[in-house]
Amino acid sequence: MNKNLKILIIGFGSIGARHFKNLESLGYTNVYVYDSLPEKIKDKKLKIENLDKKNLEGLDVAFICNPNHKHVETAIKCAEAGLHLFIEKPLSHNLKGINKLQKIVEKKKLVNMVACNMRFFESLQVIKNFLSEQKLGRVYSINLQFGQYLPFWRPGTDYRQNYAAKKEMGGGIVLDDIHEFDLLFWLNDFSLVKKSCLFKNHASDLEIETEDQSKAIFEFENGVLGSVFSDYLSKSYNRECLIIGEKGNLRWDWNDRKVMFESENGIEVFFEKDQIDANQMYVEEIKYFLECVEEKTETFSGIKRARMVLKHLV
Repeated sequence: MNKNLKILIIGFGSIGARHFKNLESLGYTNVYVYDSLPEKIKDKKLKIENLDKKNLEGLDVAFICNPNHKHVETAIKCAEAGLHLFIEKPLSHNLKGINKLQKIVEKKKLVNMVACNMRFFESLQVIKNFLSEQKLGRVYSINLQFGQYLPFWRPGTDYRQNYAAKKEMGGGIVLDDIHEFDLLFWLNDFSLVKKSCLFKNHASDLEIETEDQSKAIFEFENGVLGSVFSDYLSKSYNRECLIIGEKGNLRWDWNDRKVMFESENGIEVFFEKDQIDANQMYVEEIKYFLECVEEKTETFSGIKRARMVLKHLV
């Protein structure tokens, strides 16, 4: 691997800081940072003061980690300068500018990826392989659920000031939890959607402009029914997956760290982890992306795929 790549992280919030730390741990030494609030990066040796063409053209890769509503315009600027793109989820808060961005990356043959770290979580990879090997037979439904109380998400910060609380910045549980939607489409091999319905509302006393819970239902062309339930309300961290198929059920729960196969023969625990290193999936994600950059190969989570999911949510 070429550890001399010049990488720029744009946006030094929690996810930008995580990627910075992981890149350093992987041995990348030319990691630059930019943030619209210069005090957040004042102690960093490698930084740029603005995102003008002159500063960008000397770099190789951009990690777009600023607020959701700025992702596409920032990515376009970086793509025009010839940088390969890693764009944090969600791709955007609407569809504006995505086609333009797609045309630029295609014209310049830029490697691009929209973050999908949950696809690199070991338990979910086990489930994906189980389905790919058709051990469940015909799949009838895929159901995912996520919940966590918004004020608990980022200790030490006021949730009311975070992008999650602000409509114009692309906040709300639907886009914040786009992970589950991405997993649904991925586990179902990106079958086209025949029909879908999205319900969302603000049911609590949380001081936010956005929805705090949502339920989505998808009828896919391959006959699978999919559902995603997400909320900012659950007082304990909750993340689950239930897949119902011809030969039984697959069940996974983040908290008990098991993947279970339930059939007429009983319950089989066929994957279990004593400890979860949640950061490892982020490490594997950027390793995969940078391998694609080095080999100049298409990623399995490019802008086109991300738009396919996003168009059903905005």
